[in-house]
Amino acid sequence: MKKLSIILAALILVSGFAFAQEDSFFEDESERRERPIEFFNMEIGVGFPVHWTNAPHDDVFYEEIFGYTIPDMMRDKSATANTAIGLAMIFNFSRGFGWALDVDFFYGAKLAGFASPTSDYNGMSGANIFFGPVFYIFNNNVLRLPLGIGAHLYYFTDEIWVPFLEEGAWLNRHDLQVGLGASLGVQFHFSRDIYLFSKTAVAIDFFRQHKIYWFDSADLKTSESSFGDGFHINWTVKPSLGLGIKY
Repeated sequence: MKKLSIILAALILVSGFAFAQEDSFFEDESERRERPIEFFNMEIGVGFPVHWTNAPHDDVFYEEIFGYTIPDMMRDKSATANTAIGLAMIFNFSRGFGWALDVDFFYGAKLAGFASPTSDYNGMSGANIFFGPVFYIFNNNVLRLPLGIGAHLYYFTDEIWVPFLEEGAWLNRHDLQVGLGASLGVQFHFSRDIYLFSKTAVAIDFFRQHKIYWFDSADLKTSESSFGDGFHINWTVKPSLGLGIKY
């Protein structure tokens, strides 16, 4: 709660400074009124997404590999916390409306919920994609508050080393989830071409496709399984901070 209070206080101070400094960016009142909004913005930032997936496993597949049934408490209930590099393209059609394509690539995560039968993780990476309209709650040439609502796509893959399968084997897993997302942000434009932004995106995914490939020690595919497909509730939260460039 203390950290949240500090963040809110910082945002209020930045907003107040933005309103106070707006006049310094323009030579006169006519420039302020006549200057059109830019059509295209690009944003580059770093984010910290947290993903949660809760869906059933294929018991038969795991019985064949591990030799026992995974308990209910471990059935594909996984959370990943990652560092992500994001790139967004925003097309502004007016001062109140635009369209955004926001993509981040995450890597290097800690996966919880499916760890007991394994020793290590490698190749853990993925992406979030948001595509949809952006509505500006407030918009002048210094401070903007964009609200985005649209489609969300989540892709995740990892490789898990299972040491006790004969001479050892790899499980290669792939997740594809689709749903809806929303984001709320703050943009502080401190020059005509560059601005700082902070935003938080939340997504709820409804459809999931899950695949697993099993490779033996010689990297030969010996088994595969596709299951967990269908409707499941999964969520993502991603705060991010970065730099925007206006074209």
